[in-house]
Amino acid sequence: MKPPVIFIDDEKAIRDSLGQTLELEDYQVQLFSSARQALSVFDNQFPGVIITDINMPGMDGMTFLQQALAIDAELPVIMLTGHGDISTAVDAMRIGAYDFLEKPFSTEHLLDVVKRACDKRELVLENRELKRELASQSSPGPRILGNSLAIKQLRRSLYQLQEDESTVLLEGEEGTGKRMVAQFIHDHSPRQHLPLISLKCQDLSEQQFEELCFGHAGKWSDATGSTLYLENIDRLAAVSQQRLLYQLTQQDQLAVNSNHNKTRVIVSSSRSLDALTSQGQFSGELFQLLKQCVLSLPPLRERQEDIELLFQNFIRTAASRYNIEAPVLNAEQKNKLLAYHWPGNVRELRSVSERLVLLGSHFDQHQTLDLDAPLPSLSERVHQFEFTLISDALRRHNGRLKEVQSELALARKTLYDKMKKHGLDKQDFKE
Repeated sequence: MKPPVIFIDDEKAIRDSLGQTLELEDYQVQLFSSARQALSVFDNQFPGVIITDINMPGMDGMTFLQQALAIDAELPVIMLTGHGDISTAVDAMRIGAYDFLEKPFSTEHLLDVVKRACDKRELVLENRELKRELASQSSPGPRILGNSLAIKQLRRSLYQLQEDESTVLLEGEEGTGKRMVAQFIHDHSPRQHLPLISLKCQDLSEQQFEELCFGHAGKWSDATGSTLYLENIDRLAAVSQQRLLYQLTQQDQLAVNSNHNKTRVIVSSSRSLDALTSQGQFSGELFQLLKQCVLSLPPLRERQEDIELLFQNFIRTAASRYNIEAPVLNAEQKNKLLAYHWPGNVRELRSVSERLVLLGSHFDQHQTLDLDAPLPSLSERVHQFEFTLISDALRRHNGRLKEVQSELALARKTLYDKMKKHGLDKQDFKE
């Protein structure tokens, strides 16, 4: 399906004829007899083209053009004009119209102008999105990485929420990044100067939820003027769901004229609240309130093109944090990375990445990439981390122990003992 086209003309015959022509070319056409009616159906994110006649009763084409460009100065508006209106059409071009068509015009000419206008609109919106992405990715806080269509659409929705104060429902499997998205929403909102307040709802009794969320010095009070993130709201008891519904409803009624002291709420669920509501396992009234703004986070298996990008980012981050060299995968290992199902989603990918970094020189390009292996215990991670730090320092200093001692702030005997424990020989690191 091609981009949408809004077509405005007070003459029904022309409206129906040109509308049919555009629909046959697979455009999504909206027909209007009044320019004033059409003004209410688009905003500065409108992805298509507007075609309007100049001479119309009520609001004429020139007035419509000025008001449309006030909504978005880069909207492609094509003007239709009779022979006697050429000077007006030229004025329209000066104001900012994309082009004008003098009646009568051929179907081929119309379709050519519409196609060029759609191409330009697509480029304008892509450039805007790129600028927004660059601005958000260079700012402090989490980044929403990925080039898949689902992630691009998620980022677009998040940008539109920047000045919004509505309650947001985040749905997605465990490990898809709901906590990070909640932080992103908060960090790009007018409330960013205050901390995000979080509460995990799973395994809380009715009394515990009441005390922790709404009690004296509870999370709701802490989040006044800021954002409250309620994690795993699908695990709330029925009474707690009704309590939350009451609080949200009361707040909305009290904050009609001001959002200044309002607690902005973001909730998340690992299960579909729509399905749970249908099964009688979740409050229908609460779901009706929450579903006004729902963001769905895709599982990693449905955004395969993002796996390597995320993996490399996690590898670099972990290697930088531990101040050690990042491992490099060969082609076979990369293929296994892409073919894996990732039941734990992005969280699992991050854990695998950190495990590979901690393996250090124990991991090489000929080693099998065991993605199903359990994560090492704390003692195993400490042991491996110590080995990695010492061997990495020995490698960088070509086995010179005095320099290794100085860097790691170790006594000579302590360094010898640790090298013996890990089976390290300084001669293996001399060039």
